[in-house]
Amino acid sequence: MQTISLNSDQYNDFLRCLTILKDICNDVDIQKGIIRQRIDAKTAIFQFDLTPIISDTTIPISNLKKKLDLFKSFIGQEVQITVQEKTEQEEGYYTLADQYSAIKFLFPHMEFMDNKYMMEDELNVIFTVSEDDLVLESQMQQIITERIKIITSNFNIHAIQVVFNGETAGVYATTQSKDQIAKIIENIHTNVIIENSIVNLPTAIFGIEHDTPVSLKIYKDSAQPVTLNKLETKLGDIDINIFSRANIIAVENQED
Repeated sequence: MQTISLNSDQYNDFLRCLTILKDICNDVDIQKGIIRQRIDAKTAIFQFDLTPIISDTTIPISNLKKKLDLFKSFIGQEVQITVQEKTEQEEGYYTLADQYSAIKFLFPHMEFMDNKYMMEDELNVIFTVSEDDLVLESQMQQIITERIKIITSNFNIHAIQVVFNGETAGVYATTQSKDQIAKIIENIHTNVIIENSIVNLPTAIFGIEHDTPVSLKIYKDSAQPVTLNKLETKLGDIDINIFSRANIIAVENQED
């Protein structure tokens, strides 16, 4: 049995991470303090290093969206999380408790979890990059990521476009009917010349709460017309990394 104590700020940061995932992951599989899993749409891999606040605790959470309200009922309190691994005598479980109450959750059957923990070796096979292949890097302040969330929600779209024009690139959003176009960021310097091409990035990767600027890095696969995309930021003491892949699509040169 393992018990950890979180002060109110640590528990709030823990909830902030779960809240990021509630609309894009049915389940969250925390293994030894790490979340590393594909989202429901399979378009990105989210990785959270929760070890600064929960150490090497393992907590598989099924049906996250439904359970989150129960987790939030402890907000503002010092919370103890106790985990009992499955034994021959009893089922595995975890409990949330403060000075007033406690809630016990049995471990879900892992074979029925939609979002399973990804081993680091598997990620490294999918996402291997060299700094020599870095196409662009951009630092996005919170005002920009909030704007992306508002625009893409209003446009009802699931991808934004990085448009490459030679030595520069820009980030755009367009409605399906193309009657509304948002220029979100322009004139990003690129390390590699890519003419008249677009890369579609899933909007889910920008729908995150964060406390430091978001670093967007786009790498080009040297063997095929594909980009490997990485977002890095922090939420409190928690490192967040998000990985995705996208095809480089050639387009006709168009006027603004």
